[in-house]
Amino acid sequence: MQVLLIILVAVVLLPHTSSAFGDGISTAASIGMVVAGTALLLVLAALNAKLLQRRLAGRNPAAQFERAARSLRLVQWIAVGIVAVGVLLLGFRNAVQAMVGDVLILDEVITLAPALLAITAAWWIFHPFEHRAREATLLQRLDDGLPIHPAPSRGAWVSMQVRTQMLIILLPLGLLAVTGDLVRLVLDRSDADLPDWIPALASAAMVIPMALAAPGFVVRLLGARPFPEGEIRSTLLRMCEQVRVPIREILLWPTGGSMVNAGVTGFIGPLRWVLLTDGLIDTLRREQVMAVMAHELAHARRHHMPWMAVTLIALAMFCAEIADPFMVTLRHACIDAGGAPAAINAQLWWIDVGGTALVLVGTLVGFGWVSRRFERQADAFAAVRMSVDAEDQLLPEVSAEGVDAMRSALMAVAGVNGVAMKRFTWRHGSIASRRRHLLTLVGRPIDRLPIDRLVRAIEGVSVLVVIAVLLRWWLQDPAIFQEAGSDPPALVMIEGQ
Repeated sequence: MQVLLIILVAVVLLPHTSSAFGDGISTAASIGMVVAGTALLLVLAALNAKLLQRRLAGRNPAAQFERAARSLRLVQWIAVGIVAVGVLLLGFRNAVQAMVGDVLILDEVITLAPALLAITAAWWIFHPFEHRAREATLLQRLDDGLPIHPAPSRGAWVSMQVRTQMLIILLPLGLLAVTGDLVRLVLDRSDADLPDWIPALASAAMVIPMALAAPGFVVRLLGARPFPEGEIRSTLLRMCEQVRVPIREILLWPTGGSMVNAGVTGFIGPLRWVLLTDGLIDTLRREQVMAVMAHELAHARRHHMPWMAVTLIALAMFCAEIADPFMVTLRHACIDAGGAPAAINAQLWWIDVGGTALVLVGTLVGFGWVSRRFERQADAFAAVRMSVDAEDQLLPEVSAEGVDAMRSALMAVAGVNGVAMKRFTWRHGSIASRRRHLLTLVGRPIDRLPIDRLVRAIEGVSVLVVIAVLLRWWLQDPAIFQEAGSDPPALVMIEGQ
């Protein structure tokens, strides 16, 4: 879902360009085609869900659950694809702006709306499969002596999906976009003769307070509450002190037992929270909970979030530098070939879109690879923290017991969440590959782990790439930093334009 939403937002927030066919399509027709396509998709999804529900009474109900899960993901991807095609080919975003005007991020929100509503509707349509799967686990939970939570209604379950999978990504991005629009609006109305770099600097400076404030909004969005007093809470707080990660609070994330997950949100101690779901506490053994906690604290201790931002910028810069010479050559070749102005403009548009797509794909692929290495480093950190002696002191080498604690935690989380061991995810990789990597750590000195060296190399190369590209830009044209105007780079601030 994270990748899907990033692609959707990136497409909608692309700078204004004329589309390949949109110039010849009316505002009503452009909007109507996107809305009709989305509606047709949901009708087909509902019919497919009904068919799969009837087959649940057959010989192989497990296959129907898997098909339902694949269908849900496919519907959500197609919904984003419809909006992307509408924006890139049919002038959908320009049509929306022509209808409502340029009022803060209102036009962007309306452009996103068909895809977001379709994603939400898909959760509603396929909820019966979630309900049936939950019922199937009740007897097993009773046999295991686990708590039984009341099943949420369809509306409550869909609301939880929207909050935990959609808004948790869109809210911070929306705050940045609104802030950027407000800064630009204030500066545009100012009578002062400001230097060209002031708007870019002001917009970039707003990223810091918004990034600090966003975790607080996320915590409230999830409805998390302070973790109950007791031995578990005391042990978790002691671990935070041992790894030198200051936090504001440990929170219990209520999911009705439907989610086994944990997370750390926030960049500084007074505005950093640790979140543990009720399902995690109910299901995992004590040492597994500790391993998961150590894994999450590793992200804060190793500063993974800031470094992810740096590597994302470096990847985008690197991909753009690689693609730019080819795009320039293609544009010159297109112009030199001649032809009707309309045809040349259409060809140039396709070249620009192709170049943007290549940069976006290359950045996402590289970022996924980096993110998976950060996850492996967090796994290794947890294995180290669980490698202790009888007096709770760290051993000089990673122990088999420490590795087993993290490996068993990964297996337990995958099992309860119904995630196949070999299923690959963009940011985390597969559970099976992470468990294999953990096995390679047994007996290694805790201060000389290969994954730590690799991550340090990634961070160093990222910094060098950013410095090298900025230096090349400055040497090529020192005035480029004064001519940025009021439109800062998209990597610095997500513009509302």
